[in-house]
Amino acid sequence: MREFERRDNPGQHTGASPSSRRPLEVVVDDRGVESALRTFKRLVLRDGVLRELKRKQSYEKPGERKRRKVREAARRRRRQLTRAAARRQQNDRP
Repeated sequence: MREFERRDNPGQHTGASPSSRRPLEVVVDDRGVESALRTFKRLVLRDGVLRELKRKQSYEKPGERKRRKVREAARRRRRQLTRAAARRQQNDRP
């Protein structure tokens, strides 16, 4: 499974998530810079920017990449099942 660059938009990969295609933007409003900084940190953590930077610091062998992809898929599936179970439990309550 390879990720190819689009010809119509050469800077973006087809396998990229929508959040990685747009820049992170935080507006400093009346709550101040500290609040904006906390919001920015939360966005960076949620989008996985730091995790991706650490991963790209060194070469990743194809076998390691496959194992990482399998681990990430399992994590996503577990998270999805947990959330679905929580929703079902909430809907069962009177």
